[in-house]
Amino acid sequence: MLQSLSLRARLSLLFGGVIVAGLAFGVGLLILHAGARVSAEAEGATRLARDLVQATLPSLQSSRRPERELADLLADARRLRHVHVGVEGEPAPAPATQKAAPDWFSALVFRAPAPAYVATPLGVIEIGANPADEIAEIWEEIVWLAIGAAGVAGVAFGLVSLAVSRTLRPIGMLSAALQRLEQGDYAVRAPGDGSPEFVAIAARLNSLATTLQRLDDENRQLVRRMITVQDEERRDIARDLHDEIGPFLFTVRAGLGALARKAQTPGAEPALLAQECAKIDAQVATLQQVNRRILGRLRPAALSEMGLANALEALARGWREARADMLIELALDGAGDDIDEATALTAYRVAQEGLTNAFRHSGARRVILSVTRAREGLRVEVSDDGAGLAPKQRGGLGLRGMRERVEALGGALRVGNGSEGGARLIATLPFPARDIDGRSREAAFRVRAEI
Repeated sequence: MLQSLSLRARLSLLFGGVIVAGLAFGVGLLILHAGARVSAEAEGATRLARDLVQATLPSLQSSRRPERELADLLADARRLRHVHVGVEGEPAPAPATQKAAPDWFSALVFRAPAPAYVATPLGVIEIGANPADEIAEIWEEIVWLAIGAAGVAGVAFGLVSLAVSRTLRPIGMLSAALQRLEQGDYAVRAPGDGSPEFVAIAARLNSLATTLQRLDDENRQLVRRMITVQDEERRDIARDLHDEIGPFLFTVRAGLGALARKAQTPGAEPALLAQECAKIDAQVATLQQVNRRILGRLRPAALSEMGLANALEALARGWREARADMLIELALDGAGDDIDEATALTAYRVAQEGLTNAFRHSGARRVILSVTRAREGLRVEVSDDGAGLAPKQRGGLGLRGMRERVEALGGALRVGNGSEGGARLIATLPFPARDIDGRSREAAFRVRAEI
């Protein structure tokens, strides 16, 4: 039941319960002290009445008119409060009309002791406690005190409920802001109203909304960049197919046509036909190399077949064949076979991007590619002795794509100038932690890594 109540209702209910418990505790203390008070008053009145009777006994025994003396004695004793004095066996006079306390209260605060008896020549005088008027006064005091305390408690409860309502009002605004944030409205801002705690929560919620808005904008930019990179890659592949594979295919078709015509010529020499076949075979081999180069750009086959170290050696060998004037040094001690596919592919792409930038933009004569292992993970570094980067130069789409790819694995990419000149690219890739079901991050990253 309490779980269905709001925080405001719970606090009000708690405060109301504390007030009721306090009132009950106060009334209980009053009743507890009332018993001692009534008992003390009754004992004092009974003792006083007994002393009065005993002091009057000598004069009663020597009096000529003992009945008169006894009547005067009883009249004087009946003026005392909280006590009843009379001759044993005679009916007690009717008490004066007054507001009596409830019987349960009288029985709770006072239990009448046995009456005292004093023998006289005219009979036995009975002295008994009768604090009914004192009990009635205490009951009236408790009633008025309870009424006053209840009034004060009611006012206090109203004031506290009003204060709680005003204090908890920001919770509703924060809840509404969170609901809008959950619906994707990152422009929402919670007002900084209320106590310092709510102001701090609103500030953090606004900061969260700002961060989500920034991440959403970055994701949109990332999607646009991914589309741009894909379009550029498709354009490059289409250009390669048109500029390189197309002419080779045309040459192969032309060679086959010439071979067919020579084969149909009467007296064709086999040696000439073999030469034409050798030319066609060379053209097909060149075509296969172009095809492998394009496939290597899309996905390095050597990476899955031979591992990261052999794939990087093949990559360097291709650049050595293309640029024999440049020196490429390799240090691949950390490129073992136990690296997961996502990390290996990212390391390969980083090395590929670093070598491409070094050969195309740096004017370097020497490039060093190293793959090492450190506590923080796999470290891929590409450095050259070229012109280096300008002070405010930013990387192109290739470097930005590499940075996003590395950060997707939880790593970091740094690009700058070396201490001895030249550009320096360093990527740190943490080794994956196994999931609960035993799978690594490879499966989750495979689609992104293929982009």
